[in-house]
Order: sequence, then structure tokens, then C-alpha cells
Amino acid sequence: MPNEDIFYFAYGSNLDASRMEERTGPIVEDRKARLKNHRFAFNKRAKRDGVYANAVRQLGCEVWGVAYRCDTEVLDKLDKYEGVPGGHYKRAQVEVESDNGDVIPAITYVAGSHFICPEGRPTQDYLKHIIDGAKAHGLPANYIDQIKQLAVIP
Repeated sequence: MPNEDIFYFAYGSNLDASRMEERTGPIVEDRKARLKNHRFAFNKRAKRDGVYANAVRQLGCEVWGVAYRCDTEVLDKLDKYEGVPGGHYKRAQVEVESDNGDVIPAITYVAGSHFICPEGRPTQDYLKHIIDGAKAHGLPANYIDQIKQLAVIP
């Protein structure tokens, strides 16, 4: 059975293409996209310091990111990086909308219920991957500013 490509919607540190390629190999295709009725939050407990990004269901909000075309091998690699076997994140089937209006079926990772924590501050290194990737992919400037504001929550 051949591998079937699927899009993976990245909204956290995998926005950084160099980080994504370190984890999965060369990027085949990427598209700027948004996940409607979700909001970006730093509320996933980290293994050490800080917190990680999460997409939380909330009507009227949207999370911007990048849809990367991947095969099942790449998704299996990502599962390990995202801690799926331990319940840190779980795969979620979503539909994202590209900036030209195309609806793209995709998977994304959302925090496992046992790893959700109060919203907090990510490490500067983790935040830099998100911001650098968001800028490189041309995500809206006001959205990038919102992420920066969330990163300073006491």
C-alpha cells in the first residue's frame, strides 16, 4: 500500500522550516493557512521550563500557521517529536483554509488533556522558532504581535 500524502498544520515551533526539516527531512510543499474556531495558547506543559503552544477550540478565533504536505512516514516521525506515544499531544483531524480560500483537510497536534496547564511563558528559544517561522511564512503581522503578547503573560 503506497504512502498517501496528507497536510500537517503547524502553528508552533514547527513553523520554523529549518526545525521542521531537521525533524522530517526536506519540505515538499507548504501553504500559509488558518484554522478557524481555535485560538493560539501557551498552555501545554513543557518537559522542563516554560510551556508549549496549543490550539484551543474557541468560536470566532483563528490560529494561523503552515500546512506542510507530508507522507505517513513523516507524520510517524512527528508523532515521536510531539510526544504522541506519551499523550503529550494527540493528532486531530482539521480543515484549514489557505490564504487563497482553498479548504485543506489536515492533521494538527493538540495538547493531551493531562498536559494542559495554566497559560504561561514559553522559553525564549521556543518562542524564537515560532516568531521566526511565522515571519518567514508571511503570517499576518498583527497575529505575530498577538503571539508575542501571549508570551509575556506573568
